[in-house]
Amino acid sequence: GQSGNAMRYLQGLLGDAKRKNMEGMLQRLCDPGQYQTLQHFITHSTWDAGAIWEQLRKRAPDRRGFLLLDDTSIPKQGRETVGVARQYCGALGKVANCQAIVTTALRTKLAVWPMTMELFLPESWCEDEDRRERTHVPEGLVHRTKTKMAIEHLDAVRASNFEITCVLADAGYGDGGEFRQQLAERGLSYSVGVSKVTKVILEPSTRRQRKASSKVSDEPAVAETLEEITDRTPDSAWRRISWRKGTKGPLAAEFLINRAKPIYPGHRGGCLWLICERTIGKDSVRKYYLSNLPDTIGEKELIRITHERWAIEQHYRDLKQETALDHFEGRSYPGLNRHMALTALAYTFLEHERQRSRATCPMTIGAVREAVTEVVVFMLFALGDRFAARAAAFIRDPPKL
Repeated sequence: GQSGNAMRYLQGLLGDAKRKNMEGMLQRLCDPGQYQTLQHFITHSTWDAGAIWEQLRKRAPDRRGFLLLDDTSIPKQGRETVGVARQYCGALGKVANCQAIVTTALRTKLAVWPMTMELFLPESWCEDEDRRERTHVPEGLVHRTKTKMAIEHLDAVRASNFEITCVLADAGYGDGGEFRQQLAERGLSYSVGVSKVTKVILEPSTRRQRKASSKVSDEPAVAETLEEITDRTPDSAWRRISWRKGTKGPLAAEFLINRAKPIYPGHRGGCLWLICERTIGKDSVRKYYLSNLPDTIGEKELIRITHERWAIEQHYRDLKQETALDHFEGRSYPGLNRHMALTALAYTFLEHERQRSRATCPMTIGAVREAVTEVVVFMLFALGDRFAARAAAFIRDPPKL
């Protein structure tokens, strides 16, 4: 039945196949069943992947943390796989044929828990009825921007009774004034990346400080781009701040931290935190952020929270390297949707095991996956279907941490 096929698929994701497509996984299962049966389970059966996401959110042991909004890309050669189009591909660092997946994850003190994943459908796909039919895109699904999808995902997470202490996202989301406004209207704190062309008006006290340090005349407030502000600010105004310890020493950069009012149609509200950052060294790189965190927050804490977004990149690497998020080779929308849910389930299992190991032997997700793979391979050959029963028990009642 479906539960047996689900267990086989999870065994495959946690097994030792080098390429975890359908054929690769089946070759490493001692009780693989029929290829057509497992293929049908993923692509054509009627089970709802949304139910898995609801259970993952319901059973997440940590209920409070930063919500990371982002998207990850999967390069694809052909254009007949659902959602594939010429678009920016972060995995390759350029525009290329790829799929884009919008995600949310809860960043807590000790872990990152997957909350949602959904394939982004470009307009070219939504308007092509033939391709929609061939890849089984649901009839009611229309094109939405990534920012609109992210807000819908955020609402789903909030409906699962999580306490979101701050929303973190890169400039792909933070550049949208409406996106920031919707976060504020929901009573949420945020610290998001913005691009250098973003226009703001520095609050008067900040302008007076700049006049004293850079001898800029005290003219009436005018809107400036972030690039203009940083270009005209002297080196003496930048302050070096460290926000946490890294494997090679403290992580630090130079910052300008001001209060500023962003300029865009429909902006409601006063000043926000403007964080301008430049890396230390010869080839300095600038980054910019806007945040509505309280105006009483300390500068180091403001920067520390803003930099918690780094965890999403490691999260994506683990999803791809350890639970094969990017190994799926099917072309259909339902197939990819179910694969994403099952990879998130496998990841959550590994994170549970990592948390259990913390007291005696702290491990990374990769180290846990390697240990689990050895157990999976042994149990598959030694126990056969009894392993599936044990895995099913974990899904029904995951261990308490």
